Amino acid sequence: MYSPVIAKIVAMQQNLTVSENEIARYVINNTNAVVSSTITNIAQNTNTSEASINRFCKKIGFKGFNSFKVALAQENFYNSMQDPPSGDQGGFVVSVCADYRNMLMNTTALLDENCVVQAADAIRRAEHIFIFSLPQTSLVSHEFELKLSMLGLFAQATDSLGRARIFASTVGPEDLIIAIAPSLLIPDLYQAVSACKERGAKLVTITSYDSPKLGDLVDYKFIISDKITTQNSLANSNNLMFLYVLDVLYCAILGNDKTLKNRRLNSDAILNSQQQQRADHFFYEF
Repeated sequence: MYSPVIAKIVAMQQNLTVSENEIARYVINNTNAVVSSTITNIAQNTNTSEASINRFCKKIGFKGFNSFKVALAQENFYNSMQDPPSGDQGGFVVSVCADYRNMLMNTTALLDENCVVQAADAIRRAEHIFIFSLPQTSLVSHEFELKLSMLGLFAQATDSLGRARIFASTVGPEDLIIAIAPSLLIPDLYQAVSACKERGAKLVTITSYDSPKLGDLVDYKFIISDKITTQNSLANSNNLMFLYVLDVLYCAILGNDKTLKNRRLNSDAILNSQQQQRADHFFYEF
């Protein structure tokens, strides 16, 4: 099982230097050895320097090597208490289930509840909400569009980067953008959200990879655990993690707001009524 610390390293890998990536790969593949090693030994094993290791630790959010090692040791201990016994305990079905459980736990560890509450409040107050995605995250974005619409909020989703740039030319300070993609550093997507930011719109991002370049651009940033940390990465999907973060945001949006909850109940009733009418018509024809 991968720990949230490892998930964070994976999220930062695209923005690490060559030497920092060497350290990252070593840590990912040798977590137990890192916990019992000195900074000197790790520097020798990675052909880097102690200064590079300290810079690496600071880049991923720790004060230095010692605080990084303590966090990794604590998570290794927790994981050892949670992991099932080794061996075939149910085949590939159980293996895939374990993968998603671990991704869910790592994503949860990367969430900041204060940021969730603040982002939810910004979504509630936005005049227009535009959801930018890529084809692989399109289903997620359109589901969230529907869920926001059921609360009476104006939401529009697109997986077309051309349309995203058109939307970006019309937004204003009262609007909010939600970008859902593995990485925001895709030229057309980055240009679209940058244009939105220049026009004063708020920006919420849900991505698998973080970058220091996004620090001044993004108002509310959420990082999910990437599927490459799983045993079945070729079969697994990151979409469940995107959905999970969006559901967390949706719960925060609803909160204790009776008006929004009543709107959701009314919308559910309308949809259920339509579905029942279609079902009755279908059976009547037969």
